[in-house]
Amino acid sequence: MVTNWVWIPTILLILYSQTSWANEIYITQSGDGLSLEMQQRSKDNYISYNETGDDNTVKVYQGMHDDGSIDTDETGGHEAYWTITGSNNDLGSYQTDTNRSGGGGSPHHLANIVNGDYNTVEHIQMGKAGHDGFVEIQGDDNTVDLYQRGNGGQKWADIVLTGDGHTVDVDQRGSNSASAAIDLTNSGGAYNFTLTQNVTTSPDSYSVTGYCTNSAGCNLTINRNN
Repeated sequence: MVTNWVWIPTILLILYSQTSWANEIYITQSGDGLSLEMQQRSKDNYISYNETGDDNTVKVYQGMHDDGSIDTDETGGHEAYWTITGSNNDLGSYQTDTNRSGGGGSPHHLANIVNGDYNTVEHIQMGKAGHDGFVEIQGDDNTVDLYQRGNGGQKWADIVLTGDGHTVDVDQRGSNSASAAIDLTNSGGAYNFTLTQNVTTSPDSYSVTGYCTNSAGCNLTINRNN
């Protein structure tokens, strides 16, 4: 358990093991103004993170990249689950499995549940196995960027946002199928949503449910190429 008071401005956790491939981190954090970075540099990693507070910056790296690099041909198997209550938080999850010589790897799973306003959530999943990304947000003016790229595994995104003024960008690339399910509900301020699917060997699919009560309308952009 990490408890952030005024006197703990920055925390860096690094877990790297050559002998054990099952690494787990559990953190519960309460407070404002925390800068936290977690690094798991091997395969088969798990993180559970629960936060209550505002103005926090939290980054999770599993296998690394973007761009803390590393990933010396590990084979994936990364999971990260976040629950955030607060506003003005900057949250980033980065999972990779380049696996240049092995030709495969285990899948990646990411889930964010956020209750608050003006939060930024970034998901980046790269590698040859499957990618699952889930984001659920209640609040206003939140930003979600989800990027999935890889050959040899399905890319799947499920994003549910309730509130006003959200900006959502989903980008899925690489061979094998890609699917995205998006549910956007607002009660006044317009949302902006962009979906890009660029896969080469299998079909892509998407479903978008949007309730826009803004008199000026909401923005929806779909780009597909396969």
